[in-house]
Amino acid sequence: MSSLKKRSATALAWDMGGTIMRQGSGFIISIFLARLLEPAEFGLVGMAMVFISISQVFIDVGFSSALIQNKANTNLTYSSVFYLNVFAGFVLTAIFYFAAPLVGAFYESNQITELVQWLSLIFVFNSLNLVQQAILQRELNFKILTLRTVIASAIGGVLGVIFAFLGYGVYALVIQQISTGVLSTILLWTTSKWKPDFNFSLIEVKKLTAFSSFVFFDRFISTIFQRIDILMIGKVFSPATLGFYTRAMSLQQLVTTYSSGSLTKIFYPVLSKLQDDVSEYARVYFKVISVISFTSFLLTGMLYVMGEDIIIILFGQKWYPSVPIFQILIIGVCTYPLNSMMVNAFMSKGKSRENFIIGIFRKLVRVIPLLIAYFYGIYEFTIGVVITYYFLTATNIYFLNKYTGLEIKKHFRKIFEGILPLIIIIFLYQLPYFDNLLKRALLCVLYIVGYLLYSHIIKSEGFLFIISNFKSKFYAK
Repeated sequence: MSSLKKRSATALAWDMGGTIMRQGSGFIISIFLARLLEPAEFGLVGMAMVFISISQVFIDVGFSSALIQNKANTNLTYSSVFYLNVFAGFVLTAIFYFAAPLVGAFYESNQITELVQWLSLIFVFNSLNLVQQAILQRELNFKILTLRTVIASAIGGVLGVIFAFLGYGVYALVIQQISTGVLSTILLWTTSKWKPDFNFSLIEVKKLTAFSSFVFFDRFISTIFQRIDILMIGKVFSPATLGFYTRAMSLQQLVTTYSSGSLTKIFYPVLSKLQDDVSEYARVYFKVISVISFTSFLLTGMLYVMGEDIIIILFGQKWYPSVPIFQILIIGVCTYPLNSMMVNAFMSKGKSRENFIIGIFRKLVRVIPLLIAYFYGIYEFTIGVVITYYFLTATNIYFLNKYTGLEIKKHFRKIFEGILPLIIIIFLYQLPYFDNLLKRALLCVLYIVGYLLYSHIIKSEGFLFIISNFKSKFYAK
């Protein structure tokens, strides 16, 4: 157990460090791109990437999760899945290259056709590294994964900025996407110890399908419903409106990434290893939930107050329409990592079938905001999205209790213990007094101090865990 704890801590440190470097460099790159390109150009790439993103799941078909969860993999298992992935990657590239005119016709744009044809190359490069990623995640070796991702995304981003400066417009974003995919594959192949042999076994593949099939169907439907907002906005509204929406979404995702991205990624294999130890499983799970909740609500309040200034100062006045969209979405961002962790709990227990069935209900609920967007508008849509986030959190808590025995009352206590300061700061922000940058900055500082003091008073497990680890690291030096 101590060995697993040590490996988990090392993996978490590497992944969080990589996240900070990757997101930090990515954020800087996005500032340059946002100033060099127009919102409509970001919207065009977003429209083209919808179909690419949805179809990515057909490369893996859920086998990566199965390889992490399964305890009896062999080299033949890995090689068989690898060749299946590569075959799927080439098939998808061919399909999207020749079907691109249909996507262009859907959006009534010839430029979308060209973008889809270029972006279809992503399938091939992604198919070449899925097994290596799964093996490294299973072994909690996030050092290689982190270094590879940071280097590839940084170089790809710099290339995107260079071509944007040279006047390539929307194609600078395409170059960024493709170059990042190519570099990620090259770096992983040169650093990973595992290489496929020339053997393939359909029997080995079939052993994984009982688990992977439900993972695949759930991810496929999930991806559709995660991207259908972009599809809907791109079709009903203008590319510029989609650009504003995706800019707000990208900032929202920073909260998820910094507050919990590493935790949810690392603790899936950790929980999988603890799936038979009921008490230890529950202890670790609720500690992670508390840490995610603490960091998410802290970052949510900070970004809600400073969102307008961050967008205007960094990206320019032309991105101002993103501000109200961002401020609405940020209120519900804390629920996303929590729901991801709950899904991890289902999957780590091997309950992919139950998660798939519950997932169908989750997707149907997500249709409601889309109907609001069609009949009302983009701002009403974002309000509906936030309400849906919180409703689905409560739904996941109920089903986790039903299928895994994790307590409902403890869930609500761990998750929502930090929501009171957030409610107060949102109310204060609406007052006319906070009408300039300096006053909003002071309000943000007040929120941070008040939130930390509140967390100390209620003895938030997430807060105490972070403080104790910080002290141990500090005094160890």
